[in-house]
Amino acid sequence: MRRRLRLISLRSRLFVLIIAPLALVALLASMVLHWMARDMSQDLYDDTLRVVAHAVARESVLSGGNILPEALLHSLVGAIGGPIYYQVVASGGLFVAGYSDPPPPPSDMQPGLGAPIFYDAVYRGERVRVVALLEHIVDPEMDGWTSIHVWQTVTRRQELSMTMLAQSAAVLALLVAAAAALVWHGIDRGLAPLTRLRDAVALRTTNDLHPIRRSVPPEAEPLVRTINTLFLRLSEELERRNAFISNAAHQLRNPVAAIQAQAESALAAGSDLDRDQRLNDLALAARRLSRMSQQLLRLDAATMGPDDGHSAAVDFGQLVGDVARRHVPRALRRGVEVTLDDADEPLPVRANAILLEEAIDNVIDNALRYGCPSGSGLSLRLGRAGDCAVLRVADQGPGIPPDMREKVFERFVRLSSEDDGGSGLGLPIVRAIIHNDGGTVGIEPSASGCVLAITLPLTHMQKT
Repeated sequence: MRRRLRLISLRSRLFVLIIAPLALVALLASMVLHWMARDMSQDLYDDTLRVVAHAVARESVLSGGNILPEALLHSLVGAIGGPIYYQVVASGGLFVAGYSDPPPPPSDMQPGLGAPIFYDAVYRGERVRVVALLEHIVDPEMDGWTSIHVWQTVTRRQELSMTMLAQSAAVLALLVAAAAALVWHGIDRGLAPLTRLRDAVALRTTNDLHPIRRSVPPEAEPLVRTINTLFLRLSEELERRNAFISNAAHQLRNPVAAIQAQAESALAAGSDLDRDQRLNDLALAARRLSRMSQQLLRLDAATMGPDDGHSAAVDFGQLVGDVARRHVPRALRRGVEVTLDDADEPLPVRANAILLEEAIDNVIDNALRYGCPSGSGLSLRLGRAGDCAVLRVADQGPGIPPDMREKVFERFVRLSSEDDGGSGLGLPIVRAIIHNDGGTVGIEPSASGCVLAITLPLTHMQKT
């Protein structure tokens, strides 16, 4: 039932949820009215039957035990409806008048002196209602307590109760129908603001992501706030995508043009030696373009926001050690000594392990590329500061001017004007990844060289 309600419209669902209980109440009311009508007709006919019994007793005394006159029987039948059967037995068991085979009362019900009893019985194959009473008669021939039985079929009683039930049911049905019409109209009027809101949203174009300002009922305000929040996120995402496409197109234009020029130069080379030189330059430009493309894609993935589905507890210290060891051969070829001061305890952090590894790799690559001249050193220090894990990467290069310590984390910002293969995307990728994991990254003041610090909140690792 719930699944069906979810599939129909809100208007129909509200209508069903309101009218169904109302119809159920009307049905219960009809049952109650039926019981009340049955009891009312029972009491009414019982009182009439008792009066008829007294009238039969008086007429039997006055007529000396003769059969009741037709005029009287006709009047009684007209008053009570349906045929009337009776029996009058005088004191001592003397049969006075009526039928000789009245339905006997139950064994636990016997008429008392002056107090009538009523009971149901079957007479000649029909259900009847019987009244039995004892009345004291003062008469020379019928002196003493006289027993009177009067009974009648219950057909008219049932007809009366069913008529009352039909009338009540008709009234309730009309009320439910009127209520249904009013409820449908009320729901239609009540949902009018939502209908206008739907029409307003439907008229919007794909580029119109401004917040909804339309007045809505208080119950719909959370929905409008949610839609506005979605519009804001979509607008920010579109702006981010447009900026990414614009930056990517700008940054890739020159490498692509260089590759094209070098390819054409290689084709026009006059000697094998010249052609080989051009081809080497072409391969180098292709590698730079490939690296820039990869970094652009990684930056886009890192700036999309936290991805909780791929986050897990990882050992920050172990991850730093693994990445640092991969850079040792390159550092040794340049005469750079890499040292790692590990923490005295595990440093579990919750992060996307692949992206966090990419961030650490970019930090070390950036330090080796720009801050570690031949014969210098690169220091990696891991530690704990409160509830956070901290990695400090210190090089012995020229350092970063104070006014550039924030700008270096912006896209395509480079301190060196030399063409060293860099793209200005390494540190922006690092900041985006660390921010997604709830951490911070920045340049710390240093007397010499550059010290880059990464801080990530600690978490708990499950034992396996």
